[in-house]
Amino acid sequence: MEHYTDVAVTVELSDNKLDEIKTKFERVHYYPDGTFPEELLDQVDMWYTGWNGLPDVVKDVVQIPRTKVVQLSSAGANNFLARDTMASDKAKGQIKVCSASGIHILSIPPYVVANIVNLYMKMQIQLHIARSEARWPSRKEINDTAGHFDAKNTGNRNLRGSTVGFLGYGHIGRETARLVQAYHCHVIAANTRGNKAADDGYIISGTGDPDGSIPSAYYATSDPSSFRDFLSRCDVLVASLPSTPQTRYMLTAEHLAALPNGAIFINVGRGDLVRSEDILAALDSPSGLTAVALDVTDPEPLPAGHPLFTHPRVIITPHTSGGWEGYFDDGADVLLYQAERIRAGREPVNVVDPAKGY
Repeated sequence: MEHYTDVAVTVELSDNKLDEIKTKFERVHYYPDGTFPEELLDQVDMWYTGWNGLPDVVKDVVQIPRTKVVQLSSAGANNFLARDTMASDKAKGQIKVCSASGIHILSIPPYVVANIVNLYMKMQIQLHIARSEARWPSRKEINDTAGHFDAKNTGNRNLRGSTVGFLGYGHIGRETARLVQAYHCHVIAANTRGNKAADDGYIISGTGDPDGSIPSAYYATSDPSSFRDFLSRCDVLVASLPSTPQTRYMLTAEHLAALPNGAIFINVGRGDLVRSEDILAALDSPSGLTAVALDVTDPEPLPAGHPLFTHPRVIITPHTSGGWEGYFDDGADVLLYQAERIRAGREPVNVVDPAKGY
């Protein structure tokens, strides 16, 4: 059984959360401004850091011989794994890099559900006209602006009976699936192998789909036929995939064309899943995709004047779905959970595979 006595914290915490951490470790080295004293590096067993990982003063793992775990505050580990500090086999063997995957269910799934509702209610069109022109638009104008799918519809769309497909079924997908059940939606999911799997990461009690039982069917993204079948059923496509060599531009123009007429697309994963040009072309085609909400884009940030900003059937937010008040305090709960597991002789959760990046 390992006993970690010293933890370093390089993000800002509330006094209450810092006090809680102090009850679990003998020494807490708290330097939220990132200027960590070099003379303390060799004392640290475990770190809680921002998404860039260890402070700049750490150039090589020989400086941190006791460090076994770096707990990031982010769901992604790309930035830290790309640093020179983690390039060597020694670093990868010594340090378990753990993500904060699991805490983002507090913010991202509500964002997804809100924007499914927004797009089905055509809120982006109504708000734009009201704010920019200070007038009361007619229903016909709203429906005409909403595009091909809604041209003959005199009202908002009904979610009941819609099929919500999850491209990626991790923490975010599972909690969103749980929430959309309240709207009586059907749920399907796609992952690499098309298999049902339990969630063995950090789970906030009462959330998500721990045993993977909510989807009525799973599809394999590695099988082109299975992936196309999945897309053909998605009235709502929700993507929450990380950026990896396998997912980069994985969703093509042909895939978007396979969506049912009137489909909407929500992306809260990474923008390089799909090219912006392909999204615009799909939106302007006579059938298929009818509206999108993007918290991530390709490129990111979008350059000023990009047509996605002003497209009437697009909601763009600047990668803000994953932040909320008290973010670093909630991430510290993962640190505390990891410490309990390690003291009990168990392995930490959310360990990132350096080869995969997740």
